[in-house]
Amino acid sequence: MTESLLELKKKISSIQKTGQITEAMRMVSGVKLNRTEKLNQAYTVYNDHIRQTISHLVSAKIFDEFNKKNVEMCDDEINSLDYSDIFELGKIVDLIQPRKEIKSTGYLVISGDRGLVGSYNNQVIKNMMDIFKDAEIEKRDVKILAVGSIAAQFFKKQNLNVVYEYKGVDDVPNYKQVRDIIQSAIKMYQNGVYDELYVCYTHHVNTLSSAFRVQKMLPISDLDISDEEVVPKDYIVAPSVDSVLRSVLPQFARSMIFGAILDAKTAEHASSMTAMQSASKNAEDVVSRLTTKLNRARQAQITTQITEIVGGANALE
Repeated sequence: MTESLLELKKKISSIQKTGQITEAMRMVSGVKLNRTEKLNQAYTVYNDHIRQTISHLVSAKIFDEFNKKNVEMCDDEINSLDYSDIFELGKIVDLIQPRKEIKSTGYLVISGDRGLVGSYNNQVIKNMMDIFKDAEIEKRDVKILAVGSIAAQFFKKQNLNVVYEYKGVDDVPNYKQVRDIIQSAIKMYQNGVYDELYVCYTHHVNTLSSAFRVQKMLPISDLDISDEEVVPKDYIVAPSVDSVLRSVLPQFARSMIFGAILDAKTAEHASSMTAMQSASKNAEDVVSRLTTKLNRARQAQITTQITEIVGGANALE
């Protein structure tokens, strides 16, 4: 019985220490989550404004050109536009002009560099494998840009075509650190390594909820091209729409990729905090059960000792 009590005490002590560690990790993840959430919300506002601005500028230039020719446009004509005939953007036009033939598709996959984040990494890998299986059935060429060691290692073991990998993104990333990822992704697109680029990541909904998202980044298609999106009268465009777009379009492309990385990190911290909170709660439950078991063992031991003393006293009488 003594050995049993000692073992129970050791187990309780060990689990209590584990619970203290997971609780500390929960608190750290909570602090990081608060920081990335604020950055993510602010960056979303910025991204929406720059997208709206580009939509205004592009719409104004397109409909101005067609109004000069007294030609009305339908949605199909807008989707099939050759932007190089309307804009003087040089190589930058490639960022918004869909390619006639899609020979290869690039997927920038964002995962974590460590475990203890619940189902975060598994969700990303599972969804991507479904996409890759469909691509294999359809005989589409796939190029993978893996951000995060978990996804990179897994895809390599599966003998998938990983053309770029980056490990060690900061817990609270800034643009300077991830600039290499963004520039490499855009440069490979412009060099024809792939003809379109999708960013695949876990979108942060709230602390308890997230959603896997596949978002087309290149060519830029997230623009509202319509005659309702013309430049308002209070806009001052200088020196010209084309010169402004030459500056703003690459900035928008970079901001979309950086925003996805920031959003994914926010979801990772939320998943880590939830996982550590669950682990701490489980530790408390196990300690409670073991403590009850220990108390019962002590009570049984005391009862046995009292019985032995009473039995010995009766024998002396």
